[in-house]
Amino acid sequence: MDANKRKIVQATVKRTLENLEKNRFSAVYVNTKDEAYKLITTLIPEGAYTATGGSMTLAECGIMDYLKEHTDYHKEYKDAYNADFYLVSANAVTEHGELYEVDGRSNRISAMLFGPKKVIVVAGINKIVPNVRRAVERVKETAAPANSVRLGLDNPCTKLGHCASPSFNEEHLCALGCNSESRICCSYTVFGPQREKDRITVILIGEDYGY
Repeated sequence: MDANKRKIVQATVKRTLENLEKNRFSAVYVNTKDEAYKLITTLIPEGAYTATGGSMTLAECGIMDYLKEHTDYHKEYKDAYNADFYLVSANAVTEHGELYEVDGRSNRISAMLFGPKKVIVVAGINKIVPNVRRAVERVKETAAPANSVRLGLDNPCTKLGHCASPSFNEEHLCALGCNSESRICCSYTVFGPQREKDRITVILIGEDYGY
């Protein structure tokens, strides 16, 4: 990344972190996945009760390995509600300091909303978008198709390479035209200003990870 582009990205990251903090999230920036891994080991003690939602980012950063090898890791969906630490990524993080999550079974979203004592969201800077509109479009254009392919699902976006309804629709955010039984876009949640300060920690990595 050249110096000019880096300066723009740094300004975007700074604005996003500041707005996350205003919205009562704890927000941290690290440069690399190795720094993210090290931070996780300081935030989550060995033996802690942990659980996760599906996340390529956690796998790519080695964080899943740490949880499975050094913590009391629970993989059953309902076990997540009792976790000391619940780890996920985000489908998008807006510059206004919001998290946007789309889910199939809703296990990930529901645990983020209520249950675990602490939620840690790990996301690459590729997940940062200007606003909720772009967050919706990011899922339609990138996250949903890539995850459908990864999971081997027979969804329209697997074949098309984008959502069946690729354009943003102010009257209907969901995937119009997708009636697949295996669709992964079933529940849509925006995490705005939080009542419980610092329950959710957002770790932004200065590299691209996940979908």
